[in-house]
Amino acid sequence: MKKTAVIYILLILLTAKPMVNGMERDEMIDLATFTQEQGVAIDHWQVTLKETLDIEKINQIVEDMKNSRLVTMTEDENVIKYLLRDVHKEAAIDVTYSVVIAKADPYQAEMIAVIEGSQWSSQIEGEYLSIKRLIKEEFFTESLKIFACLKTGIGGIMKADDFVERITNYFNLEHIVTQNDTIANSSHEKVIYGYTDLWKQNFIIQGTQMNLQLAVVTDDDKNLTYTIGTPILINEY
Repeated sequence: MKKTAVIYILLILLTAKPMVNGMERDEMIDLATFTQEQGVAIDHWQVTLKETLDIEKINQIVEDMKNSRLVTMTEDENVIKYLLRDVHKEAAIDVTYSVVIAKADPYQAEMIAVIEGSQWSSQIEGEYLSIKRLIKEEFFTESLKIFACLKTGIGGIMKADDFVERITNYFNLEHIVTQNDTIANSSHEKVIYGYTDLWKQNFIIQGTQMNLQLAVVTDDDKNLTYTIGTPILINEY
């Protein structure tokens, strides 16, 4: 059952961005604030910005990346990929930039930027917002898609149903769908989908809007781990 949700990415719809005190809401900050208010640690967080851009803009980005001695290029029969990593040690934040050019369609390519870390604080929050703003301004347009996810392990301090109830109430989730894992020896307990009107992006499952996914996983020590994503988890959990 361990899988990505790539199938649903093509179904994402964009709506008006909700505002807080005149400013855009930030999904990662909402997830981090919720987790901290529950008194549990954040194990890892990640924000992925993705957009398909025209080749002229991509070529300029690639040329700029080539000026860094840290850039790497890989190639196979399908794609050419450029990768550049930028570490912000003071803020405990890593940023990875990648450009993926499909040989079958050389006139467009995908630009991806990933901001991530394993700590969260008010200082990190401010640095994250600054990095995200600069990345959006330099590389992307208003058509970009943003995926945020956060992983936390609560051990035995809280039952799974209690955590699910808290996240449901906190984000005022609607359209809740639960997929229970029935595969023997699987690490998954359940995967839960829901919708909150707090955030911009959403995808459609059977005609219903969704923009939050929660994966409940049992690790090798039988401790519960939660991975929360919006609008959907795009990586393995």
